Amino acid sequence: MKRAIVLSGGGAKGAYQIGVWKALRKLKIDYSIVTGTSVGALNGAFLVQKDYHKAVHMWYHMSFSHVFEHMDGDYHTIDGKKNILLSYAKGVLNGGMDISRLEKTLGKYLNVRRFYRSPIDFGLITVNVTDMKPVSIRKSEMKPEDLKDYLIASASCFPAFPVKEIHGKKYIDGGYYDNIPIRLAIELGAEEVIAVDLKAVGLKKKVKDRSIPITYITPRSDIGSFLVFDQTLARRAMRLGYYDTLKTFHKLEGNYYTFYPGEIKKLSQKYFQPFFQQLNLSKQDYLKHKNQNFDATVLEIMEFLGKSFSIPEDKVYSARKFHRELKRKFRSIKLLDWQTLKDKIYQKLPDSPCMGMVLKYWCETKKRQEEIQERVHLLPMMKIAADYLEDFMTKN
Repeated sequence: MKRAIVLSGGGAKGAYQIGVWKALRKLKIDYSIVTGTSVGALNGAFLVQKDYHKAVHMWYHMSFSHVFEHMDGDYHTIDGKKNILLSYAKGVLNGGMDISRLEKTLGKYLNVRRFYRSPIDFGLITVNVTDMKPVSIRKSEMKPEDLKDYLIASASCFPAFPVKEIHGKKYIDGGYYDNIPIRLAIELGAEEVIAVDLKAVGLKKKVKDRSIPITYITPRSDIGSFLVFDQTLARRAMRLGYYDTLKTFHKLEGNYYTFYPGEIKKLSQKYFQPFFQQLNLSKQDYLKHKNQNFDATVLEIMEFLGKSFSIPEDKVYSARKFHRELKRKFRSIKLLDWQTLKDKIYQKLPDSPCMGMVLKYWCETKKRQEEIQERVHLLPMMKIAADYLEDFMTKN
């Protein structure tokens, strides 16, 4: 059965796809077709070459200087972010950023001879703006001397990037037509597809052939902006791509967070079953409203607590390690005065960094619990999570 790897566009998010590739190698999942759009086309060329270590090296050291000339700014500072935005704005006004560094970087890592000697078929998507038509082009239709140009054309995210001219025709990013080229993979003969969708901006064509099995791998956590080329974010995205793929193929557990096999069952049996026995609301009554099994409910509660206290998502946890990290984060929070915290509370609080502080108030200041519930409108799951946290911290 011919298996295709399909890689979507997504700019700087592309590091995630290298993490996926690492997991596919670990799982010994082979492929005979690769298709990609934009950064997916660039990464796809490495998959065809089977140059995994080159791809890792490139993304591990990724920075703005690998992509742009004259781009300065540290994404991790406010002034740096302002400089980055200003550089992009100037680039757009001037017809696109100078991406000659990207062309040099690609030239450094691309092995044209190895690409064409590989038995793996390849196709990419770009858009011909001269003739106003999309272009789906496969390996056999690209001359070796044009390969790098077509890869850059597929990734020319206009207006941030300039248009790419090839043989008198102008091309822009393939995401303007199909950002995840599954249909192209099927046209190349794929009978099974593993599609890595970075959930970035771009159009997506519906797959008409429903007989083809498709496994989707998508980021379950935020992996940064598609315009921010930063090695810290890239390394994190690679780790998350690796973990998400292993979860997709049931080798690890979890959703936003990652647990070793069997650890969610341990969370349920060792930690939550004794706790639920103390509640007025029985486990069965609660689950009737959730329409999911107990383990899924426990995972939902733990991941809510993890997000509330900003526990890192790019690690693998045991039940014990996750609780240890939860306790450490809980104890590290310094409470604001109550009036200041009330001023910060707003309707979408569960997505706010204030949530951990609210939960700490819940656990340590019982007289505030009624007012918290009035202001925050805790959902049943959130209320149980707060009670569980209070119980856990009291005993530990």
